[in-house]
Amino acid sequence: MKNKTKNLRIIILMGALWGICEATIGYGLHFLPYGFSGMFMFPIGMYFMYNAYKKTDNKNAILWVAVIAAMIKCIDFILPSRSPMSVINPATSILLESLVVFAFAKVYRSKRVVASSYALGLTWVLVFGLFQTFMFKPEIGLYQLPLSQYILSLLSNVLVSGTLVMIYLKNEAALQWEVNAPKLSYAIPILTVLLALALELGNSLIV
Repeated sequence: MKNKTKNLRIIILMGALWGICEATIGYGLHFLPYGFSGMFMFPIGMYFMYNAYKKTDNKNAILWVAVIAAMIKCIDFILPSRSPMSVINPATSILLESLVVFAFAKVYRSKRVVASSYALGLTWVLVFGLFQTFMFKPEIGLYQLPLSQYILSLLSNVLVSGTLVMIYLKNEAALQWEVNAPKLSYAIPILTVLLALALELGNSLIV
């Protein structure tokens, strides 16, 4: 029982921290041309998901961290100025990222860190692009780009996100989020969630 509550606190905290990054760094990156934000936000999300997995020794933590981050994004539904698709698209993106990282955690071997990192970057952008094309078809999406621009965007995402993931995996021990789980009360994760919700709403009203 103690392990379950400890793991739950870690999952909530990691999901909330990811939500804070989405509500701050993510909004800032959206001022760049379309497609640039994902190449940085995917490694950030992967960092929190993978840390939760390592801290809890449970791959399912990857999925639950993403659920929390996606729920924080969904707070924008209460804003009448936001279209449903502008909320659904990033929330779905977060959930898709978790599926890709979950599959990665199942097969990853540290001896192939370089190839695995770039394969992860490629898989993520392909899955996201295909999902946009055949499911949601947002007003602005990778599927709308001309073929040459789509290939360039894909390669850029693979290069940047794959490199960032590789740097993390090669320095995993040094970059691991230090959480003293036994001393982590529920107050810290819950307050972090509230901060993430406030930042998400605040930036949604401004941007």
